[in-house]
Amino acid sequence: MNTLVELMNEKAAAIERAGPKVTFVDYDDIVGTFGGRYCEPGVDESSVDSNTRPMLMFYELNTEDPWGRTPFKRDVSEHENGTFGGDINAFARATEYLAPDVEFRHKRLIDAGSAEPADDLSGGSVTVAAKDDDRKIPNLLPDGYGRVFHPQVLLHKLIAKLVLLNISNRRLVQNGYKALPVFGHEPDTCPIGDDDFDDDDDGREGPTTFVTYKGAKPGTAVKPGTKLRILGVGDSITLGRQKADGGGDGNGYRLRLKEDLSKDEVVYVGKESGGTMENSNYAAWGGQTIEYMSKHVSPSLKQRPNIILLHAGTNDLDDRPGTGVQGTDPAGIAFRLGKLIDQMREACPDAVILVAMIIPNCDSHKSPRHKAYVELIPGVVKKRAERGHHVIAVDFSEFPLKDLYDCLHPTPDGYKKMGDYWFDFISQIPKSWITKPVGPDPSPAGPGSDENGGVATDIPGPDYGNPIVVTSKERIREAYEITMKGDQSMCKSRPTWQSAGKIAMGVGMNGLWKFTENWGKAGNVFDGIGRSASGVRFHDMDGDGKADYVWLDEDTGRLECYLNKLPDGFVKAGNHPKGVIAQGTAASERVYIADLDADGLPDYLVVDPSDGSVDVWWNKGPSDTAPNGWDWARAGQIAPGAKHANLATLRFPDINGDGRADYVFIGKGGSLGHWMNTGTDTGRAVEWVTRHGIATGESYQISDFSRLVLADIDGDGRDDYLVFDGDAGLSGFLNQPSNREGVPTWIKQGAKSIAKGIKEPHSSIHLADMDGNGKADYIWVDDKGGVNLWHNRGSADTSMAIDGLRFADINGDGVDDYIWVDPETGAPSVRLNMGPDGNDQLGWGWKPLNDGNPIARGAAPGEKVRFADLDGNGRADYIVIDPKDGGMRGWLNGGPSSNEYGWSFAEQGRIFQGGIGPGANVRLADVDGDGFDDYIYLHPGGRTTIYRNKWNKASPMDSWVRLESQEAKNGIQRRPEEIYFHDINGDGKADYLWINPVNGIVKAWINNYPDSPAWVDSGEYAGSVGTAGNNIRFAKLHLTGRASLVAVDRSTNAIAAWLNGCDNLDNSEKKHRITITHAKSVFSDKQWSVTERPLEGTVPKDHCDETGKYSRGTQYSPDDPDDAKYPTYISEIGKLPVEV
Repeated sequence: MNTLVELMNEKAAAIERAGPKVTFVDYDDIVGTFGGRYCEPGVDESSVDSNTRPMLMFYELNTEDPWGRTPFKRDVSEHENGTFGGDINAFARATEYLAPDVEFRHKRLIDAGSAEPADDLSGGSVTVAAKDDDRKIPNLLPDGYGRVFHPQVLLHKLIAKLVLLNISNRRLVQNGYKALPVFGHEPDTCPIGDDDFDDDDDGREGPTTFVTYKGAKPGTAVKPGTKLRILGVGDSITLGRQKADGGGDGNGYRLRLKEDLSKDEVVYVGKESGGTMENSNYAAWGGQTIEYMSKHVSPSLKQRPNIILLHAGTNDLDDRPGTGVQGTDPAGIAFRLGKLIDQMREACPDAVILVAMIIPNCDSHKSPRHKAYVELIPGVVKKRAERGHHVIAVDFSEFPLKDLYDCLHPTPDGYKKMGDYWFDFISQIPKSWITKPVGPDPSPAGPGSDENGGVATDIPGPDYGNPIVVTSKERIREAYEITMKGDQSMCKSRPTWQSAGKIAMGVGMNGLWKFTENWGKAGNVFDGIGRSASGVRFHDMDGDGKADYVWLDEDTGRLECYLNKLPDGFVKAGNHPKGVIAQGTAASERVYIADLDADGLPDYLVVDPSDGSVDVWWNKGPSDTAPNGWDWARAGQIAPGAKHANLATLRFPDINGDGRADYVFIGKGGSLGHWMNTGTDTGRAVEWVTRHGIATGESYQISDFSRLVLADIDGDGRDDYLVFDGDAGLSGFLNQPSNREGVPTWIKQGAKSIAKGIKEPHSSIHLADMDGNGKADYIWVDDKGGVNLWHNRGSADTSMAIDGLRFADINGDGVDDYIWVDPETGAPSVRLNMGPDGNDQLGWGWKPLNDGNPIARGAAPGEKVRFADLDGNGRADYIVIDPKDGGMRGWLNGGPSSNEYGWSFAEQGRIFQGGIGPGANVRLADVDGDGFDDYIYLHPGGRTTIYRNKWNKASPMDSWVRLESQEAKNGIQRRPEEIYFHDINGDGKADYLWINPVNGIVKAWINNYPDSPAWVDSGEYAGSVGTAGNNIRFAKLHLTGRASLVAVDRSTNAIAAWLNGCDNLDNSEKKHRITITHAKSVFSDKQWSVTERPLEGTVPKDHCDETGKYSRGTQYSPDDPDDAKYPTYISEIGKLPVEV
């Protein structure tokens, strides 16, 4: 270096001495101006495998890899005349020390102390003939180190032009003209581009336009420090299609390519995704042509990849009907390919586009067209490359046919090989072409996830609520005494509720809550309608319980529908020739179909992704007068939106099973935020109540939100939390209600426990009820939109302890007892209500009958079992209600018995024909106050049909008489599940109660029988006690005749009580209570029973009770009508043991 400096100084001095006769042409200045020496990040001057690139001024040297591992390129040009062997050995040792993974070209020629040392390197001077290739000594330094100061082709041209410019300027000045500037314009990019210096006849090599597979080894960074944001574009080959039993993972070539690129930071982008790997995005559509790709690739291009891998044209070559619909002529296909490349270039001018000369196939019919098309691709690419575009044709023609499982799609090993090919081609991209990606990476959550505040990262954990609070024995006694005071059982004003706290530990158990899969393969049930598979959805548009085939136009949201008539196929809906039932108002990605008003017909929703707001068109169903034969009613904005709700995160599932679609958005990891759709007090309007966070997402940590599906897999009406794996298998959580409405407890299922999967992209799988059994079936939509169906025959015991809880007076003592009915057998276990008890752990006594064992065998599954007093004897009878038609069978309660159950029930057979509607809508309560429980059927909206019970012992079926005068003709526009009948004011007649499902607030319509109006709106009768409405029960817990409010812990059946008192009771101290009851007994068909019982202390042996065992006075059977409210005569009663 010192010698070089001295020589340069000598030259400079000579120039200075020469004066104006010599012009120093400083090409270093021009190099600096155009950034030639430090033009690109990480590149100094020259080396590696690209030292003939015409766009460089010097040979390239990667400063982040100074020892040239990318790769070590060597020649013998500087050592052909001989070099001292010891020097070579020393250089080799130094190189190995500085670059431990260096590989020498002829390692055997270097003395390494091996068993076979090279004799000609053992010492002395060595001369190697230049023509003896096997004896050439390697250049021990990277090629670029020897040429780091040598100009490249471009710089040689620049120096020549600069010399000519200086000669021309000297002549101009000599003739009195102004010299021309050295630089006429600045280059646009670095390194200098084709158009910065025009040379029409320089003979230089053109840009790289075509590469073949060279077998590059992975483990080397393609462009250190530069992220590779890769977009794969194509058809099913890019998508990763596998046959069902092919053992594939749905990742296509992407997983292997990412492994090969392990030294680079790689992000896959694209609007589509599938496979087992995270970040398996792409823009590929099975069975589609280049034109289809052109129409659908734009959203993916907006994610600004810096490398695009295009493999397209396979389906264009297919002349089967419905496939190559734009024509199979190779020239036409190549033209469309060029237009697609131009589209990509315009959207992503900074991206490198690798265009595949597509993999071969072994179909002899297609082969001639295939060959012709492939031969046209390099020309299509070269034409673009000559314009300066970074596009390269990559040759897959040598891809082995043995690695195709159907002459078209790669096998699993074939996809690995395809990944290796793409890696090799990416490695051959000129390094300067690969630039930093524009903008941030798209969120893995999915397209659009960055709008409206992006993905929520702070959704709180669920709040399940807990209304069951232990107070004290003293508080229980105090509440009891306050509400028992006075000699009136009837409240003439409003009740006052006295909180007693927890009064029972609970009896019963939950089901296993484990889904047992059972999928019945139905095969292909519909060929589709010739539309793209991406537009297919499944919704029950006509409300018959079965999901219909719906197709949405991507651009307009136009809705075409074919009604599900399986097993008899599908028929066009409406009267439009193509089944159009809605013209659409927005792009399909903004359209959701969901039932907001619980009328059974899903509505048309349009979401604004900028704020999550929702506009709705109500689905009114088929209509002969509406356009297209289907009626829609526009209602405008129905939800103002919520932050973080966008097209990637927003869903409309039914979380609480009320038939109304809720507003749910996905947050980080798969957490869920929930706005519950409750409707309003008057019915069908929509009202949103926040539940905040309802799932944490901790178990799965989902980043690709398209894998998360909310659907009812077990048929309980509530949508479950389901997660697709790479095989399109399903795991997840069952939705178990908690003590707080709309905040589920999620019960985790095992991996693939819900469905094993069929090794298709999860984006092609849909979950919808196709057969009307309430359970979501598994649907695969193939490339042509065809429907392949697996019926859901799985099961899960999703019962909860609360499902078996009943309150009824089993022993006829005037208070309701605690009953738990076995969910499978219907066998009842009973705890008699003993009232406040200082010896009880909590302070309220419960006495088990039959040592805690059932008091009856059971006659039906627990969900069908009810208790009501059929014969008016004060004891609740055992009733089974038919879930389909509401018919009833009955067993009369005979009281204590010596049988194995300790209690007797006498079977009566069918006692009510039914036929009005489902058994779930039947209520049994005493409407007319005669002591016999009547039959009430609740229609949707709360309208009633009532049959009065006039018990006919000889013919129970003849006991029922329509009581139209007492029927609620209009209802209250609420669901039957929310409506109950209990005597809340103590007048002996059941009142009409609506319990708000969200907060448990109770509104009452007081029974005004026999006067009019039949039901008197009395407004709110009980405030919220901190639990969901479906956890509220009513029971007569003490001898006031008034039902108290009971809150239940769903899982344990522990109960807390708010005892029902009145604000106008006689509060004078009373020691005894006398009850007069109109009843039928063993003594008479018509009898008034008088019962006396002290309020406190031990019941005296001779107290008066209805059995007559200790009664005083003469038994008398008055000639009173059956419906008499008061006795006309009571025989004289003897003196009571203590004064009342």
